[in-house]
Amino acid sequence: GFRQSTYDSSVHYAVSLSTTWDKSKYYDCPSGYHWACTEEGRKIFKGTFWSYTYVYHNQCGWSGTQYGGLRRFYFRFRDSVTTNAYKDSREYDEHQIEFGSSTSAFAGVVCIED
Repeated sequence: GFRQSTYDSSVHYAVSLSTTWDKSKYYDCPSGYHWACTEEGRKIFKGTFWSYTYVYHNQCGWSGTQYGGLRRFYFRFRDSVTTNAYKDSREYDEHQIEFGSSTSAFAGVVCIED
C-alpha cells in the first residue's frame, strides 16, 4: 500500500512486504517521491492539533495494526539507522516522530514528494 497523509499531502506511507526492518537495506519510494530523512519529518510532524485520523491503524484494509495477518507499527526514515526515528501507525497522522530501535513490527517507509 501507498497511503497519502491526511495531515500533509506531500507525505505518503509506503508499506513493506516484510515486517522486519533490515537496517542495511535501502528502501525505495515510487517515482516522484524520495525516502524522507528524520529532519524532514521533524519539520512536518509537530503534533500541534489532532485530526483523529491514524497514520495507518484501521486504514486501507488494515485491521488495527495488522495487514496480511502481521503486526506493523514503525514507518522508518532514510537515516533511522542512526536516529532511530519512526512514525507510528498507531498514532494520529500529525503526531510528532518518535524514536526506538526495534527491527520488528516494521511497517514501511515515509516518502515525500520530490
